[in-house]
Amino acid sequence: MTNPAAEVEPTIAAVEKQRSPYATPLPHAPAGGISGLLEIEDKEGRQEDIYQLAARLRLDVDDLLPIVDAAVLLGFALVEQGDIKLTDAGREFARASILESKLLFRRQVLERAPLVTTIYQTLRQSKTMVADFFLDILDEHYPDEEAERQFATAVDWGRYAELFEYDAQEKRLTITSEE
Repeated sequence: MTNPAAEVEPTIAAVEKQRSPYATPLPHAPAGGISGLLEIEDKEGRQEDIYQLAARLRLDVDDLLPIVDAAVLLGFALVEQGDIKLTDAGREFARASILESKLLFRRQVLERAPLVTTIYQTLRQSKTMVADFFLDILDEHYPDEEAERQFATAVDWGRYAELFEYDAQEKRLTITSEE
């Protein structure tokens, strides 16, 4: 108030830096579903109404929306006025070999999925970690069932990106790459 030239509101970037990586929920979509959607849309070569796409694929729109949300979160697609459209990264992913697509997925996940990035960074330091460590933290932000679903999605995406492995029997994560 005494300095009218001073910036009063924090910038969006500053607010984003302060947010917990657990604050942004991951859409519950398997990596294979995201990959399949991108391939289908790349073959179509145009933007398409999400409801028409769901009908064409004989899916309930509620089953398709998490996959679309995940593609958008990862920067592979945009949704404008109910239409899905692939980004350049999405087209590149859809046309890539399996190895190249995993590298592209890794890049997008590390840039855009804070929970997966946090798990990966933790594993880079400790090499291995029990799942309960992350579940306990997620439990502070989500109800039990949702915490488990967030963890399962993060594990699926991290494994697809070959960032880490998960032994479900031992309930232990292990780093696979330090690139």
